[in-house]
Amino acid sequence: MPLSFDRGLTEYVDYPVHLERLEWLWRQVDAARPPGGTVRVLDIGCGSGNITIPLGTVAGSAVLGIDIHQPTLDLARARSGLPNVAFKFRALQDCDLSGYDVLIMTEVLEHIGPYPALLAYLADHMRTGARLLLTIPNGRGPFEISQIPIYLLRRWGLDGLVSRVKKLLGKKEPYSQNYDTPHVNFFTLSRLRRELRALGLSIGSVHKSFVTLPIIETYLPFYSMHPGLVRWDRLLAQHLPAALASGWYLDIRRSGDA
Repeated sequence: MPLSFDRGLTEYVDYPVHLERLEWLWRQVDAARPPGGTVRVLDIGCGSGNITIPLGTVAGSAVLGIDIHQPTLDLARARSGLPNVAFKFRALQDCDLSGYDVLIMTEVLEHIGPYPALLAYLADHMRTGARLLLTIPNGRGPFEISQIPIYLLRRWGLDGLVSRVKKLLGKKEPYSQNYDTPHVNFFTLSRLRRELRALGLSIGSVHKSFVTLPIIETYLPFYSMHPGLVRWDRLLAQHLPAALASGWYLDIRRSGDA
């Protein structure tokens, strides 16, 4: 069943695509909590805290969000009132990962050109038994294909036009104040499996995320999603091959970890 979040904790309650991702992450973190113990979570590239803060409602959780965009972190800190949630201006490579049970990188890797260095750092420093929860768009899926006109406009130096059109349509970015971060990596599952395997990591499970809803949410931000459409598109994604989903949620562990 869908989880219920206080609207003051996350803007994602108004965005079905983002909300489903948050709910999946919440359940994974809750499942990783040892009985009677504390689950320590690091949210890498936390943005404005729309995921970080709600994860603090997991019983027995201690959550740290890190980012390297100060205005976004300032917004996250202003929105957070949970004592077990903190934010720091910090790069991943400056973090000691040995104390974390769950590492989260959600909708981040596609924005970072030198991403192999980040994956290598995670593989080298995450503790045995820790989980990396990675959510990422399908680089050849329906959503990324639908973004080709926007990518072409950016390539032609028309970023300003893209921003004006988004503003005209009422498009709001509920995850960061750093808007100038286009996708530069376009992943396939086979590519990810191969690159992770070379680092001693493996994908334990793949959740397929929607087919058409991310497109509607991008191009028709003023359209209020009917719950029936959300359920239908979610169900469609689960019945189609992974290559036809718009995105994936991946549970990654060290190869050999249970």
